[in-house]
Formats: sequence, structure tokens, C-alpha cells
Amino acid sequence: MFSKSNQIYSLNFFAIVLLLLLLTGCTNFGTMGGGDSQEGYSSASQPYYPSDFREILIPDGLDMNREDSMFVKTNSFNGGVLTFDGRIDVISLSDFFEGSMPKNGWKLSGVVKAKNYLLIFTKPDKTCMITISENKLNFKTVVNIYISEDAEAVAGGAGAGSVGGGDNFSVSPLQ
Repeated sequence: MFSKSNQIYSLNFFAIVLLLLLLTGCTNFGTMGGGDSQEGYSSASQPYYPSDFREILIPDGLDMNREDSMFVKTNSFNGGVLTFDGRIDVISLSDFFEGSMPKNGWKLSGVVKAKNYLLIFTKPDKTCMITISENKLNFKTVVNIYISEDAEAVAGGAGAGSVGGGDNFSVSPLQ
């Protein structure tokens, strides 16, 4: 069997390795959920427009969740749901959208600020609703953007069948 000095050495070695693992885990945990609330807004970060919705500016730091996003295109309706998540403060995101959407021609039509935030923007023949909520399980903020466009009104009415038109709004399947 092992001598007493070998057992003590093994126990000390195990304790040191365990302590190092715990310290490493604690330092990484600090960057997961409790990070800077301004993440995504540093000078190197750049907001961007999603390829299918060029009227909605998305702050850097939000990643698109393609599994929960979808686009719909019919003769009379264009729209979809874009889902993003990231580690950005809910209030910062609300301020970002309230500031950027009017610059793209959207009018703020309504705001609900409670546990979850709801921002409603309109344009002629278009509506955009943005929900912002926190996911406590993964320390991320979830942003759902619901956008709809009356394609017949944009195309000149009477079911012209032509969709799109105006402001580079397009709808296509996710790839």
C-alpha cells in the first residue's frame, strides 16, 4: 500500500488542484452574468442591420437565434420574428432601440416597461414590436422583434402580387 507520506503528498496535491480549479471557475463566472452592463457598446463595437430587415438597427453584442426566427411572405403580408440574445442590460437595449428606430423612420407608438419591456413602432403600412426580457437561467437578455408589412398597400393595393417595394424591406427563408 501507500506510505503515510505518499498519502499526505497525494492529498495535498489534490487539494491544490481543486483550489486552482475553484479559483479559475470563480474568475470565469464573474464574466458570465455580472459583466459590464454596457457590453456591446464599446467604441470598437458596431451596430448592424440584419440582412432581411434593413430598417432595424441591431446593437453589437446580440446574436441572432435562427431556430426561433422566421419570415413570412404572402401576396398580402410580409413579416416575421427575429430573435436575438446577448449579455446586454435591458434598460440599455430599450434606450438603444428608442434612439435608433426613429432615425430609420419609425415612430414610437407605445412603451410598456415592467419586468419585460415592450416597444411598439409604426410606419405607414408597417408595425414593429420589440420585446426585451432577461433569461435568468443563462444570464442573457432576449430580444424578440415582430415586424409586419401590408404588402398590398405598399404595392399599390388590389392584390398586385408585387411585394417588397420601399425601404429595402425583404423577407426570405433563413439559411
